[in-house]
Amino acid sequence: MKLSEFSTGLESLNEAYREVTDQLRMEDSEANAGFRDVLLIWWEALSPDYEFLSTYEESVLQDKKSIDDHENTVEQLGNVLRQRDSKNIELWSAYLLDTLQKYVDKVAQTARDKAARVEGTGEKSEASKMRDDHRRTLLLATRIEQADLSQRLRAAVKEARAAAKEAQGAAESAKIAAGVASGAELTKRFKALSKQQLRTATQFRWLTAVCVLAGIVGTYWIAFGAGVSHPAETTTGDAIIRVSLLGAVLGLATYFGRQAGYHRDLGTWAKTIEEQLLTFDGYMEPVHDETIRDGMRAAFAARVFGSSPDSKDDSGVTLGSSFISELLAAVGKSGANAAK
Repeated sequence: MKLSEFSTGLESLNEAYREVTDQLRMEDSEANAGFRDVLLIWWEALSPDYEFLSTYEESVLQDKKSIDDHENTVEQLGNVLRQRDSKNIELWSAYLLDTLQKYVDKVAQTARDKAARVEGTGEKSEASKMRDDHRRTLLLATRIEQADLSQRLRAAVKEARAAAKEAQGAAESAKIAAGVASGAELTKRFKALSKQQLRTATQFRWLTAVCVLAGIVGTYWIAFGAGVSHPAETTTGDAIIRVSLLGAVLGLATYFGRQAGYHRDLGTWAKTIEEQLLTFDGYMEPVHDETIRDGMRAAFAARVFGSSPDSKDDSGVTLGSSFISELLAAVGKSGANAAK
């Protein structure tokens, strides 16, 4: 196989490349640039500037397996070009460049060996030509090495981008997992708070009931009980004592009743927040508008982390606020659009 016969395969690659140049440039600029560099340097090796390479054909192109491998590389590269298979374009482009590099390395070695032999015979001009061929071949070998390094650099940059994207995805996943874990812990805490407050409310209700019962008994005692100092009748002092004791008992009943109501309200609030935490993600799922989602998250956060029912200074964000009403309307509109 003569060196000039390599141009047949390169022409077929030119034709395949022309068909996909625009698409490949948009889909994978690295693969496009790598193949273009390899194609250009091959055509440069076959240009008149390196015509002297043909004089070494008999010494270099004797390995039939290498020639068959080159022809297979050209065929495979043409196929993956038409398929715009970026990964395999980079792979077969590297094989094609490697073929040229091996050929040029053999020419450089052959020229150097011939120059050494010719110098021994005293043919100065012939030896000088061989040394010049060797130097020019080394220049081409340097160009090939630079192209190879460029390909490796593009591959490294591509891998780095993929790794960065994967790391970013892992960070987002970790962030979501942390959010889920913290949300679960927050739900757990509100559940515990609800149970505690409702249990305390029950205790205060029992105390209220006991005090009310004591008040009923005390009322009967005031009305019908005998006096302390005079068993047969009730004096004014006895009445004052009895009314004072009854007032204290009813005052305790009132206090215990208020405490029961407070803890019941707090427990109910915590239970409501717990249920909302469990259902909020599902409620937000059909909403795709990020502005609406962010607004709903902010409103929900204000509700969850806002004031509890015991605070009278700041009522926080409630379901009746105009802001929530606007967001709910926007959510409804977004859900309707998604359904369409």
